[in-house]
Amino acid sequence: MVHTGISIDKESWAVLREEPLYSARFIDREGSEELALVTRVEELDAFLEASPPLTLNLTTWCSPQGTWVVALAYCLNPTWGGAKGGVFYLNPRQTADAEILQKFVRQESVPVIFLSADVSEHLTVGSVQPPQELAHWQQRIDKLHHALAGELFTGDYDPDFALAQQDFQARYRLHDLLAGVQQD
Repeated sequence: MVHTGISIDKESWAVLREEPLYSARFIDREGSEELALVTRVEELDAFLEASPPLTLNLTTWCSPQGTWVVALAYCLNPTWGGAKGGVFYLNPRQTADAEILQKFVRQESVPVIFLSADVSEHLTVGSVQPPQELAHWQQRIDKLHHALAGELFTGDYDPDFALAQQDFQARYRLHDLLAGVQQD
């Protein structure tokens, strides 16, 4: 177990207890550079010796209408049983998502907190990103931010992003994203 300094408050524990098994979420501590991935799993032991415990791939895509979508695909890799995965869709025009992206591409290692199904125990490991891959992701996010030129959406719902996300999901599946399909 690796100490990461990531803490989860009681309200977050309550929310995480209700999350489906193997669905992941980011914990972003405001005012810090800490960003971690947290997920509930059936058996913590399945991730004790997993190498790597987590696979990530970042894809940036611009819709034909000019709306950017960032897809962060993840795959949890237990030592036994099948892999489980999903995709985070981030809107780089929204302030909160833009901050998560900036923090994410600056981290050489992403802390992953595996919670037991009843959230009574946890295991924290660091998932190291290969430097070349991380540099490539940083370039993609820098290119995206340059293309947006400070264009931010401050509302809760961005209809352009919702349409672009639907279009993206119709084109690409989790397997494609984990394999490294890159479309700008």
